[in-house]
Amino acid sequence: MNETTRTAVPADTASHPQGFALLMALTAAEIRDKASPAQARGFYLAVGHRLAAIEPAGDAADLSVLGSRLNRLWSALDWGHVIFHMEDEGIVIRHQGLPPGLDGDMDGLWPELIAAVLEGAYDGWFRALGSGPALHTRRIDFNAGTLDLWHGR
Repeated sequence: MNETTRTAVPADTASHPQGFALLMALTAAEIRDKASPAQARGFYLAVGHRLAAIEPAGDAADLSVLGSRLNRLWSALDWGHVIFHMEDEGIVIRHQGLPPGLDGDMDGLWPELIAAVLEGAYDGWFRALGSGPALHTRRIDFNAGTLDLWHGR
């Protein structure tokens, strides 16, 4: 390690973002700088699918069982909670209590990042439960820590 590298990080890091939040913010900025918006979105959707694989949903008998299982995951991550509502043509997914930002995210990338990751995750879970190829998960709205998604046509 050269002298410049060693002095790039101040000894007092109390006022700087810590750990994974900083790494996530730096990763998001690098992806934004190197990838097209479509590529970045595809990357975050894929991360969401990987997240879905961590907490398999294939044996959830109904939406309340799925919601309980996923809310344990969200609680462990401190990412709020989900509420599902079945409609005639699909499923409303309301994810509430998301962190308002990401420490170190000077570019404000968190809303798009977390929305795409969760869109990919919920899509992964519904695919594991047998959702057909004609059905998709998509973002409807994201406002004040609440992400509304739709799974259906």
